[in-house]
Amino acid sequence: MNIRNLIRTYTINSYKIDGEYAKFAKKLGLNESDLCLFYALYPDYELSQRQICNEWQIHKSTLNTALKKFQKLGYLELVAMPNNKKELFVKLTSLGKDYAKPYITTIYEAEEMAMSRVLEKFDSKFIEATNLFAQEIAVEFNKK
Repeated sequence: MNIRNLIRTYTINSYKIDGEYAKFAKKLGLNESDLCLFYALYPDYELSQRQICNEWQIHKSTLNTALKKFQKLGYLELVAMPNNKKELFVKLTSLGKDYAKPYITTIYEAEEMAMSRVLEKFDSKFIEATNLFAQEIAVEFNKK
């Protein structure tokens, strides 16, 4: 297989994975970005809004809408960052952890089963290779 076909296959599968998470979020009664936000924070992660946008690819306006909604419900809290008055940490409240737990643990179970089957055939270099490709494609896209 030539490199163009390998890249195409990889990209298609990357989109398929994202699509499966989106379909599963819908099955759980959530939208994809809300599920992604809870996944990013569960159980005890404190992330800045910038980290969430950059690492989890949630658009800033989408994130702000979700933060307002879930803060109003008591699921999230915004905490001042030391030495940074412009940004806040986002973290789950205990109510938010209780809300997210059944969703996230269901996803964790499915992910762990799927990854176990993959790792039977491939070792953890599979993850290292994916991380490296993500870094390298960012470098190349930034050059363009």
